[in-house]
Amino acid sequence: MVAKEEVELKEHISLGGVVATIGSILIALGIAWLIGLNWNVIPSALKILILVIITAGAYTAGVLFRIKDYDKIGGSLLVLGALSYTLSIFLIAQIFNLSTSLQLNAFLLLLSWGGILFAAYIFDSSPSLIVALVEFLIWISLQYFSFVELFRGDFSVGILVIIYLIVAVGLYGLTQLHKSMNHEFSGIYRYWTAFYILALTYVLSFQILLPALWPEGFVLSAEVLIFLIIISVVAIVLAIIGIYRAVSKNKLSGKEVLSFVILVLVYILLITLASFVSGESVFSGSLSMGLWFMWLFDNFLFILVILAVIGYGTRYKSAKIVNLAIIFFALDIVTRYIGFVMDFGGQIGFAVMSILGGIILIAGGWGIEKWRRHLVEKTNKKAQQNYAVY
Repeated sequence: MVAKEEVELKEHISLGGVVATIGSILIALGIAWLIGLNWNVIPSALKILILVIITAGAYTAGVLFRIKDYDKIGGSLLVLGALSYTLSIFLIAQIFNLSTSLQLNAFLLLLSWGGILFAAYIFDSSPSLIVALVEFLIWISLQYFSFVELFRGDFSVGILVIIYLIVAVGLYGLTQLHKSMNHEFSGIYRYWTAFYILALTYVLSFQILLPALWPEGFVLSAEVLIFLIIISVVAIVLAIIGIYRAVSKNKLSGKEVLSFVILVLVYILLITLASFVSGESVFSGSLSMGLWFMWLFDNFLFILVILAVIGYGTRYKSAKIVNLAIIFFALDIVTRYIGFVMDFGGQIGFAVMSILGGIILIAGGWGIEKWRRHLVEKTNKKAQQNYAVY
């Protein structure tokens, strides 16, 4: 009876946290809207004061609620503080009439996610860390675009994919570093590492994107090369330190490290080989043997990565990672089906494929959901049995 009441209490607390988080986002949107409506008539000094009070008030309220053991509500208010901080940075830049170039926006985002990351560790706030990681993803993409614009270089999807791969390596290092310290943030970094790996493989599974990774005549600018070297060094150092500390404390197996290194090398090889199919058209009706073979291998690799991530989530008792892998598996099925319909074309072909595909997807959806529930139940049972995760 007591156990049942504890479960119900946790469910209510979790629901309250979700509702409070949504409320925090709505408050942030409402504040931004109200300030925007009256922005031109508010004096500059008062604008800055309002932004500081809102941000400081949200963080203070979040800390006070957590002291009173309302962790979820407090966490949502800390998220509100993080969003208000981001909003304040961009609005203050507007107050001083700074230019609106891509590089400036990238710099403002750097200040934003850097400050939120610092606050996440100060207040030990997992939701704030998630906000920081989302803004980091936007920042690193925008920074590459700004380099291309600023130095008039060639844009390449391949470079962007390499950047994401480098970030995944750094996140894996942060995962191991935090795990070696038994820090709760290790689970968040682990989830985002899995997300980057799955997203990368998903992108590489598209026929249309493989020839576009490296445009014909692409030349890598010196500025982008320096940027790649800097983030690569940071990611590799984080990975080495994190792996070393986790292994030395018997919290990481050499087998897992070797598997991750091999996977990274496979990605590097695939991204490099894409240069041999550069500029090929997938709409001409015929694909070269090289592009066809690469596309098949990438899709086969995607399935293997999904299965590996499911095993990874089960090993570390993370139902969220298992669900993430299942989502990408369902996304892959739907995407490949749409591509199949487009290849057949025609109104009759589309109708027949839609009917057959609908039947298959309904049956497949039932099977996927049953599979997902089994995996989550298995993961939860291992968590309850204090299953070893190292």
